[in-house]
Amino acid sequence: MLDVAGPAMNINFLSLPLRRAGLLLAAALLAGCASYTDQTEQLRAAWAVGAYPQAAKIAAGAAQHSNRVDTVLWNLEAGAAARAAGDFPGSLHAFSAADGLFDYWDNQPDISITRETAALLVNPTVLPYRGYDYDRIMESVYQALNYLALGQFDQARVELNRALERQQIAQAHNAARAAAAQQAAADSAANTGYDAARAQKDPRFKSQYQQTYGPLDSLKYYTDYANPFATYLRALCLLARPLSPTDAESARVDFARVQAMIGHNDFIDADLALATQITSGAKLPPLTFVIYETGTAPVRAEQRIDIPVFLASPDVPYFGVAFPKLNFNSQFSPGLVVQTVGHPALRTALLCDMDAVVAQEFRNDLPEVVVKTLISAGIKAAAEFAAHQGTKDHENLDTITQLFGLVYQYATNRADLRTWTTLPKQIQFARLPAPADHKLYLARAGVTESLEVDLPDSPVTMVLVQSTSPDGRLAIQTFSLR
Repeated sequence: MLDVAGPAMNINFLSLPLRRAGLLLAAALLAGCASYTDQTEQLRAAWAVGAYPQAAKIAAGAAQHSNRVDTVLWNLEAGAAARAAGDFPGSLHAFSAADGLFDYWDNQPDISITRETAALLVNPTVLPYRGYDYDRIMESVYQALNYLALGQFDQARVELNRALERQQIAQAHNAARAAAAQQAAADSAANTGYDAARAQKDPRFKSQYQQTYGPLDSLKYYTDYANPFATYLRALCLLARPLSPTDAESARVDFARVQAMIGHNDFIDADLALATQITSGAKLPPLTFVIYETGTAPVRAEQRIDIPVFLASPDVPYFGVAFPKLNFNSQFSPGLVVQTVGHPALRTALLCDMDAVVAQEFRNDLPEVVVKTLISAGIKAAAEFAAHQGTKDHENLDTITQLFGLVYQYATNRADLRTWTTLPKQIQFARLPAPADHKLYLARAGVTESLEVDLPDSPVTMVLVQSTSPDGRLAIQTFSLR
């Protein structure tokens, strides 16, 4: 993650000489590309109706031809879509490419003066997308599922351990993030010529900020950067394929952690009780576990918030600036009904609210995002004001300067909307005795028609079901855990 405090850049545009109009135009053209929301329109349309092979093809093509700063994200999209399409080797390849880029960007300096200055002058999308912490955790989880589907259990175990490590690393990152943002705001006036700390105290800004981001406080969050799905899947694998006598106890601890995160329900309570029994010598009975990924994760949109510009002119007291906000998708299947012959129907329960996982990191990142956006907007406004002051006595030149300033402002006043769009809205789960006839019947909640699923001839099996919209195609995958 970028350290927003960083070294002082001392970019005070009020003291700079008049910039050439061509510089403004060049910056405007540089920033004039479509947002990530626009770029993923076709991908999201295919994903929403369950056209998973088409979505995988679109994402893979984009990953191959994307500019370097977005390649991580397109590979994450390609990996998720290929997995849903049942192309596990293709998914492994895309996720491995994303993982390699995680390592590459992690080994680069946290602060690049050139890139940071470009981001202030243009917009944050010129910075490389390094992956949010939840991206990295879910990439490891999905890689583990790919390996499980291919019967490569040792590799799956490695990825699930990485997911746990990445949660711990994320907690450490978050501890330093807020302090860095506060320090950057405090130092902003001296370093850049714009007082971000003062701007955040402005009543008009505070009101609009609260209106935009206040609803995030109503979500139920997990412990910082904890992902119940990652922890649960690790516990299942430890229980189903133990490599040492201590694995059952580790599984029990993981199940207890999940129970603490999501509360009591019949499934997690039964899993925890079973793991406790196995630590005392009991055997694992034949079981079937169902994982249901439903809906799509939130996307980012722009929200205008007025900020004070602190210029020596009463004509420009405020400046409308684009900030990112989360838009949640309400079109999703609320549950899955699972049934076997001779047993009552069960309905899946919530295991992991990905809306909350995404929103938690978004909310924790807000102080950093706000400070950088305020400084960038303040610098741009000051630059335009300085340009106007230098040309106001020359009518034609002033008109041209103002025109170029408007183009520059329009093209660069953009929020960073990049986010992994093919993640689910929720991950639900169920567990039941393995059916003797190896057949499972699935139906979306509220739908009478069910689908028959053939299970592997194995004592412990997993069924993965994906539904991206209430009436889109279901992607169903089955494999053995033992």
